[in-house]
Amino acid sequence: MTNKTVTIASDHRGYPLKQLVIGWLTENGYSVNDLGPAGEAERVNASDYAVRVASAMRVDPMSRGILICGTGQVMAMTANRFKHIRAALCTNSTMARLARQHNDANVLVLGAHVIGEEVAKECLDVFMTTETLGGRYAERCQLLTELGGL
Repeated sequence: MTNKTVTIASDHRGYPLKQLVIGWLTENGYSVNDLGPAGEAERVNASDYAVRVASAMRVDPMSRGILICGTGQVMAMTANRFKHIRAALCTNSTMARLARQHNDANVLVLGAHVIGEEVAKECLDVFMTTETLGGRYAERCQLLTELGGL
């Protein structure tokens, strides 16, 4: 990955895991653009934070993002409304590897209530270090982009 800046956000339920992920990213040489929230005390709308990350990523097509909420579902659904986003909800490292290799996923989505911390770190490591395979898989990504969105 040439761009070592990662844009990240969560909702209140994903906040503790977001803090763990930020620590891992920092320890591994990544710059973190944290778009919130600042804590877990106040209930927030997960979709609002997915929109923030997707909007920020529009500026740099090579950037990566991470979204975290309770299950990850609403974050993935919201982020994938944007044509430049390919968000993958991953619950294990195999899903993270294949999301990168076959789909050139640029946003990792984690469900804080459905994944343990160690598995989350494994997903993160694999997602951040795996390159896309290109070829026929690049055609798939182009089709997704052509389908449109925001």
